[in-house]
Amino acid sequence: MLPDADMERLLREIFAPFDAEFAYAVDEVTVTVPRERIAEACRVAKEHPRLRMDYLRCLAVTEYDDRYQVVYMLYSIALGHKAMLKADAPKDDPVIPSVVSVWSGADWHEREGAELFGVTFSGHPKLEHLLLFDEFDGKYPLRKDYPFEETSEWSAETHPQWETPGDGR
Repeated sequence: MLPDADMERLLREIFAPFDAEFAYAVDEVTVTVPRERIAEACRVAKEHPRLRMDYLRCLAVTEYDDRYQVVYMLYSIALGHKAMLKADAPKDDPVIPSVVSVWSGADWHEREGAELFGVTFSGHPKLEHLLLFDEFDGKYPLRKDYPFEETSEWSAETHPQWETPGDGR
C-alpha cells in the first residue's frame, strides 16, 4: 500500500500546535508528540470531527537504546482511516501520561507496558500487576537488560521420547 498523503496533510494541520514530528510506518502516518502532550493529542484524535479516532487498536511499548516509545495505533470506525501517535520517554525517567480517560481499553495495555517494561503511566487509575506474579516487582522481562537465565539449545537428546519424529503420532 502507498502512504496516505491526504491523511498526512490532515494530521499535519490538526497537530501543528503540538510540535509534532511526522513519518510513515508502511502505509500509516505516524505523529510523534512530546510525552507531556500525548493525552491531549489522543483526545484531539478521538474528538476532532475530521479524525474521530474512536478505536484504540493497540498500545505498545518499544525499547530503544536511549528511550522507551509508546505507540498508539488508532482507527476511526466512522471514517475508516488510521494513524499512529507516538510519545518518547527517556530511560532515566520512563513516565508517560495515561490515556485511560480517553479510551478505557488502554487500561490493560498500559498495565502490560508498566509490568513488562517498567514504563509508568501517570494518572492511570489502578496500575497493578496484570500478567506476572508479585515477586517480579522491579524486574521487567521485556527490557533489553533483563538477566535471562542460561538456556540450552534444542537437541535430539532434549527432545521428549513421546514426540520422536516418524512414530506416527
